[in-house]
Amino acid sequence: MTLRFSTTLGIFDTVYDDYCKEGYREPIKFTEALAIIPKLKSIGAIEIRQTDITTDLPVKTVKRMLKDYDIACSAVSVDFSESRKYALGALGHQHPKMRSTAIDEGRKAVDIARGLGTTEVVLRLYTDGSDYPFHVDYLNQWNTIISSVKTIAKYASPDINVSILYKPRNPRKYITVSSAGRALAMCQEIAMKNIGVALSFSNSMIAGEIPAESIAHISRAGKLFQVYLNDTCLLSDDMLVPGGYHLWELLETLFYLRTTKYKGYINLDLRASRMEPIYALQIAIGNIMILDKKLEKLDITELRKAQRTLDATESQKIIRRVMLI
Repeated sequence: MTLRFSTTLGIFDTVYDDYCKEGYREPIKFTEALAIIPKLKSIGAIEIRQTDITTDLPVKTVKRMLKDYDIACSAVSVDFSESRKYALGALGHQHPKMRSTAIDEGRKAVDIARGLGTTEVVLRLYTDGSDYPFHVDYLNQWNTIISSVKTIAKYASPDINVSILYKPRNPRKYITVSSAGRALAMCQEIAMKNIGVALSFSNSMIAGEIPAESIAHISRAGKLFQVYLNDTCLLSDDMLVPGGYHLWELLETLFYLRTTKYKGYINLDLRASRMEPIYALQIAIGNIMILDKKLEKLDITELRKAQRTLDATESQKIIRRVMLI
C-alpha cells in the first residue's frame, strides 16, 4: 500500500482545556501553519476546515497558496461543534431555520471543495446528540439528520463525496452518529453513491470498537471514504500521536487498510497540547511508516490459516515474529 499522508491544521491551534485557560501555545495564522507543511516532506496534502476560508482568505487565494507550496487539498471538513450557534444541534436541529442554516454550511463546504479541486467533504456531526435521558426524540432526530445529510449529498452529487465522521461523545455526552454501525446504517438509508463513512482511530477506540474490524465492515459495504489516524487513552477523544498507546491495534488497522485496498489519504488528526506540532507529526509519520514496513514481512496466507484455527496462540506467534524479531 502506498501511504499518502494528509494532516489537519488543527494541530497548530491554541489548545485550551479546563485547566490552562490561556492555551498551551500562541495562536498562528492559517498562512503560517500552511508554510510549515512543506518541511514535512511525507505530507502531500492538508484538510481544509470550512472556517479557514474567509473574506480575507478566499478560495482563490488558498488555491494559489496550495499550488505554490505543492500541497493538495485532501478534503474540506465541517465541524458544527466549533460554533456556539449550533450548541443545541445542527443537521439534527428541530427548528427549520437553524437546520437550514446548518445545511447551507454543508453546501458551502461542497462549493469550497469544488473550488479547491478536491472530491471530498467531511461532516463532523459532534453537536447532534443528547446530554440527558428524555433529552431528545431519538427517532425524530435520526430522521432529521438523515434528511439534512441527504440534502447536502444531493447538492454534492455527482462529483463530490460526503463522509460522515462518527464519534460516541465529546462535546455531547452522547452523539447520535456514534459508531461505525450507525454511520453505515445512515449511508444505507440515504442510499446515494457519494455518501460514505470517515473513520477516526481515536473515535473508533472510544466507541468500544476494534478499528480494524470497523474498517473491514465499512470497506465491505464500499463506504470507507476517509481514515484519520491518532490515538487515545480511552477516556476521551485525545487525538494523540498514533501508536503512542495502541501499537498493536494500529498495526492491525494498517493491515486491514492494506487488505481492503484503501486508496485514500492517511489523515493525521492530532492535538499537540504539550508537544511541538511539527515534532508530533514527524513521530506520527515515523510510527506509521515503521509499522507499515513491518507488515511487508507478514505472510497473509500463513496468518489466515492460523486464524481459521481460532487459537490465538497461532496468530500471536506470527505477529510477534513480524513485530519483534
